[in-house]
Amino acid sequence: MKKLGIFFAFLLCSTISFAQDSKDVEYIRRHAKLAVEEMHLYKIPASITLSQGILETGGGQSRLAEIANNHFGIKCKSPKEWSGPTISHTDDAPNECFRAYGSVQESYRDHSKFLAERPFYKDLFKLDMYDYKAWAHGLKKAGYATNPKYASILISRIEKYNLHRFDKITPEEVEKTLEELYGPSDIVALSGMSQMAKEVIKATVPEPIASAIISPLENHQNQDPKSPRKIEIEERPENPMFRIKRHPVGIDYVIAYENETLTTLAKLYDFDPKKLASFNELPVNGKLTPGQFVFFAKKKKQGSEKTYTVQPGDNMYLISQKFGVRVKKLYYYNNMKPGDQPRPGTVLNLQTRKR
Repeated sequence: MKKLGIFFAFLLCSTISFAQDSKDVEYIRRHAKLAVEEMHLYKIPASITLSQGILETGGGQSRLAEIANNHFGIKCKSPKEWSGPTISHTDDAPNECFRAYGSVQESYRDHSKFLAERPFYKDLFKLDMYDYKAWAHGLKKAGYATNPKYASILISRIEKYNLHRFDKITPEEVEKTLEELYGPSDIVALSGMSQMAKEVIKATVPEPIASAIISPLENHQNQDPKSPRKIEIEERPENPMFRIKRHPVGIDYVIAYENETLTTLAKLYDFDPKKLASFNELPVNGKLTPGQFVFFAKKKKQGSEKTYTVQPGDNMYLISQKFGVRVKKLYYYNNMKPGDQPRPGTVLNLQTRKR
C-alpha cells in the first residue's frame, strides 16, 4: 500500500512537471522572436530575456502577465521613472506597485530599456553576449532579483530548453529553430517589428533586423521589380549604455550631446542630479558644452596627463573635464587665480605645481 502511494505521488509530480514544461515551451514559441528582435536592437542575449520571462511569469501564467502584460516583474520605481499604468501586486511586500503595459511587446521593450539605461547594469554590456552564465550572474550581482538562486535558476532553464540557440540567430531563423528544438506547432510567434514602436531612431539598425522589415509596398502588384526595396526601419533611440566610457583616471563618463543638460542626463542614467552636478563642479542648472565630458564620480586630484598645451577655444573648466582633474587643483598647479583663463599655446601642469 505504501509503495502504491509513492507511485501515485511520483505520477502526480511527473504530470505536474510535464504540464509546466509544456507551458514553458508554449511561452518560448510565442515569445522567442520578440526576444531575438530585442537582442539585435539592445544587445541583450535572447536566452536571458526568455529565461527571465519564463521564470517571472511561470510560463506566462502569472497574474502580472495575464492582467498587466508585465513579463519581467518590473516595479514602478519612482514617479520620475514610470508615469504609465500600474497594478498592485504582492511580491517582496504586500501591494507593491508594478508597471502595467498595453501589450506584451511594450513589456519586452521596457525590459530592454530597463537594463540598457541604468548605470548599475552597465557591466552586463561588457560581457560576451554568448556567455549566458556570466549574464545570469551579472543580473543577480546588479540586484535585479532578491532570490539568492536567481542566476542558477535562469541558467537551468536556458540549458533545459536550449535557449542559448536563440543567441546566435536572426529573427527570420526563429521559426526554423523552434521547430528543430520542439517540433512543429500552430502557435504564432509575437513580433515587435511592425507598427508597435513609436520611438525615434537615430542609430543604425542591424542588417538582420532591417532586412526583416519590408514595406507592404514591396508586395504591391504594380511595383516596378527593378526599383529598390523600401525598408521600414523601426524607430528607437541609441542604447545609452553604449555611450559610457572609462576615463584614464578611472572614472566612467559620457560625452555631452547638443542640447543635453545635467537634468536630462541624470534622468537618462537614473542618477541623482545634485550628485551629477557636484561631480562635474557645476550647479544643477549649469550648462553643458556639446562634446564635453560628464563624469559619474568625483574627479581626481591629478590629471591623466602630466601637461597639456592649451588650444583655441579651451578654458580651465573644459580642460579639467577633459583630463579628469578638479578645477581648483588645476588653478593651483599653474599658480593661477580662480577665473583666470590661459592663452592658446600655454603649457599647463596637470599633476604637479609649477615652480
